[in-house]
Order: sequence, then C-alpha cells, then structure tokens
Amino acid sequence: MKPHLHVLNKIEEYFIGIGILIITLILFLNVVLRYVFNSSIEWAEEFTRYGVVWITFVGSSVCIYKGAHLGIDSLTTYLEKKGYTFHTIIIHAVALIFSLLFLFFSFNITMQVYESGQISPNLGIPMVYVYAAMPVGGALMSIRFIQQLLEGFSKRKEA
Repeated sequence: MKPHLHVLNKIEEYFIGIGILIITLILFLNVVLRYVFNSSIEWAEEFTRYGVVWITFVGSSVCIYKGAHLGIDSLTTYLEKKGYTFHTIIIHAVALIFSLLFLFFSFNITMQVYESGQISPNLGIPMVYVYAAMPVGGALMSIRFIQQLLEGFSKRKEA
C-alpha cells in the first residue's frame, strides 16, 4: 500500500474513533444531566445526529479498503483466479461510477445548501458543514475504488 494512502487510512480511522468517543461522552453527559439534575444539553441530540452522519460517510470509505461492505459471493466461489480478478475489477469499476455520480450530485446539493445559507436550529452552525459529509464521503469512496481498481489490474497482470 502506498504511504500516503496509509496516512489516509489512519486519518479516517482516528476521525471515526474520536467522533464516536465524543458522541458517546456527550450523550452520556446529557443522560446524567437529565436524570440527576432534571436538565439537559439543548444541542446534544442535534450534534450527535450530525456526528453520526459524518461518521457514516467517512466510515463507508473505511469499509471499502477493509473489504467490509456487504456482498454476494455465490458466483465468486466458483470462479478461478483470473475470473475472480476480472469479476472484482468490473464490480469496482461500477462502484466507482456510482460513487462519482454520488460525489457529483451530493456536491450540487451541498452547494445549494451553501447558497441558501441554512443554519442548524440548536447549534447555529451553517448546514453546509453537515451536508459536506456527502461529497467528502463520495470523494473518499472514489479514491478507495480507484485504489481497488489499480490493485485489481496489478493482480490481473500477475495471474
């Protein structure tokens, strides 16, 4: 694996881990405040919702490079090495096309939200920061599918 992709792996994994930790702490604190002091953090639910959105889109990239996405392997179990490699190249090419389409359309939606100037109700942050999770996730997924395609082509040459 290329060193710069290894760094990207670590950044994504730390982002997800720290994000889950912060969300858990905020929710825990909110529950304690609610039941012990009959008070709560007004923005906690909104923050955790937006945090989960970001974790989901960044996590989709992690799932790609770890091979953790759902798949049906009934056909691949019967394929020889050359057929399996070709099959995975086709699957990753189609997935790349879809992730690029997702990137394009999510970027357009994010730009519309930016131009509208929407603000979140409790946190008071521009909603473009929340919507930016989609194009960031789409870009990361596209990078990962390109990486998978390149690895598939190198395996095909070896076979």
